[in-house]
Amino acid sequence: MAKSRADDEELRRACEPAVGGERVLVVVRVAKSRSILGKAGRFGLGRHMAKPRVLALTTTQPSKGQSPKAHLHVLKYSSGGVIEPAKLYKLKHLTKVEVVPNDNSGCTFMLGFDNLRSQSVTPPQWTMRNIDDRNRLLLHVLNVCKEILGHIPKVVGIDVVEMALWAKENIPTVNNEVKNQDGPVASVITQRDSQVTVERELVSQAEEEDMEALLGTYVMGIGEAEAFSERLKRELHALEAANVHSLLESEPLIQQVLLGLEAVTASVEDMDEWLRIFNVKLRHMREDIESPLHLFILTACSSFGSRDIYGRSIEKN
Repeated sequence: MAKSRADDEELRRACEPAVGGERVLVVVRVAKSRSILGKAGRFGLGRHMAKPRVLALTTTQPSKGQSPKAHLHVLKYSSGGVIEPAKLYKLKHLTKVEVVPNDNSGCTFMLGFDNLRSQSVTPPQWTMRNIDDRNRLLLHVLNVCKEILGHIPKVVGIDVVEMALWAKENIPTVNNEVKNQDGPVASVITQRDSQVTVERELVSQAEEEDMEALLGTYVMGIGEAEAFSERLKRELHALEAANVHSLLESEPLIQQVLLGLEAVTASVEDMDEWLRIFNVKLRHMREDIESPLHLFILTACSSFGSRDIYGRSIEKN
């Protein structure tokens, strides 16, 4: 472990000239490769195309009225073995961090940026030496995104809880300030400063305590099953009593509605009785009108027949 830290410090010092004086937060050796689209749209690793690279996460010194900026430098080795800049990504454009599913080791991931000129081109894959290097870099990236940019990119294929636990166990606590070779004081990320962003996103300490208290209220042993059953019964009775109480409070309104329905029913019955009486009267009036009319028709017919007989008798004479 001591040798690994010494190597990291040596690599950090070697990268400082290539990042233009920016503050180096973390540097990691990686292998860069282009993913190959295979069957069913899955990405292959393309290890035969891997090139040695160094990823350096840096921040700029904030000027007056401006916030610091975060950059991800891709550094390469020159023919003489000197580290020199190859590409620069602005962390504000980082939208996605995805672990390549085809790599069983979990050490290969891709970074998605929203300002790439051609989104159709598959982004490069970065393969770490081990999981510790991967977690260390990604945790710093997520933390910087949260602290400086106010948001974190989408994380795919990584268990953020495991990363949070890894951070607690593996990120050492160091002094807040160390001396550079040139003399000025530079701050170094401590364990408290580098708390995992996703861990903060989960729950706070107060929320965790409230959740434990709530769960402790309901989590019981097998021997307490009867007590739990009795408690549920009491709560059920309380709910039923509250329901009955609300019904009793609404009883006057129900009585008013019932009285209104009775009044309407009585009015309908009275109207039906009046219609029956009116129908009888109309029938009697029809009969009274039809009787004289029938008598008049009979009289007219008999009078017309008498005249016809009298006329025929005159013609014969």
